[in-house]
Amino acid sequence: MKPVRRASKTLHSVRKSKSEKVIPDLLKSWNGIAAQIRRRGRVIIFLDFDGTLVDIAPRPELVRLKPEAQDVLRQLAKHPLATLVVVSGRRRAELLEHIGVPDIHYFGLYGWERDDHCALPPDAQKALRAAREALEPLLRKYPNLWIEDKNSSLSVHLLHVAKARHEALRKELLTVLEPFQRKLHAVGNIRDVEILPRSIPGKGLAVKEFLRDTTVKKSLPFYFGDDYSDESGFAAVGRGVSVHVGKARPTKARYRLKTPAETAEALGRILGVLDEIEKG
Repeated sequence: MKPVRRASKTLHSVRKSKSEKVIPDLLKSWNGIAAQIRRRGRVIIFLDFDGTLVDIAPRPELVRLKPEAQDVLRQLAKHPLATLVVVSGRRRAELLEHIGVPDIHYFGLYGWERDDHCALPPDAQKALRAAREALEPLLRKYPNLWIEDKNSSLSVHLLHVAKARHEALRKELLTVLEPFQRKLHAVGNIRDVEILPRSIPGKGLAVKEFLRDTTVKKSLPFYFGDDYSDESGFAAVGRGVSVHVGKARPTKARYRLKTPAETAEALGRILGVLDEIEKG
């Protein structure tokens, strides 16, 4: 964890500039996207979950993947010209439960948890437990704040805290975490702050590592995400198709969509182009 003044930039990773660029709508730019898919002949699609595939819910366990989204994911997952990767801050087991589609690569905890055998070293586990105890006074000060213990990380949820108090809360949070900076780091999101062991660097590295695989190198990469933690994923796909989902904000993404329903629509359009290619 960096000192408070510098680390606050981490918790608000993309700030508004005076000359904020206009991000084109993906669906309105579809002819150009379809042409790129046809040139490459196949795709690899990275997807965030909350806010990207499903609408944000009051509690994480209340989210629901709509049948039409699940159906298009199922078709793409088994398509010979597509590879699907879900990269989320959630645990991998939760993703499997909520999505329920085979033949998808499920990467939990920001890309670190890729199978059922990921385990943190004891010193990282000890630091997380100590940080959880240190955060108790904040829970008393901000009654609507709550902490989700994911065993390998802590998610401090701000969704029900008044927005006017978020800035002060984030600064206090960083102050509390300063003693743990050698073992832990904070990832600031729109609705939460994730406290992670330093061995879990973020989504961008997971995307870069996956793209090094020779079986997907010629694919056109897509990355769909809504949160600040997805910015490294947008950067990782480079000249591919990076898509910010949600309300307009400063972002590294090259395109935008408004809602998870539009994400499902875009996936359906990708599927349609791939079917055309397959049929020749």
